[in-house]
Amino acid sequence: MQKNYTVMFLFLFVASLSGGLALKDIFQYSMLVAVGVGTVFLLCSAYFAGKKVQ
Repeated sequence: MQKNYTVMFLFLFVASLSGGLALKDIFQYSMLVAVGVGTVFLLCSAYFAGKKVQ
């Protein structure tokens, strides 16, 4: 069975944005942190998607 890291990183991207929205009233910079972490997850997802094509 082959692992699909692309889907895993996309789920982590969505979870980080959801967490940032959920914590925006508690932590002042939560959305900024969530977008930063989400961007890293999105770049990882694109890397593994490109790696799978080759």
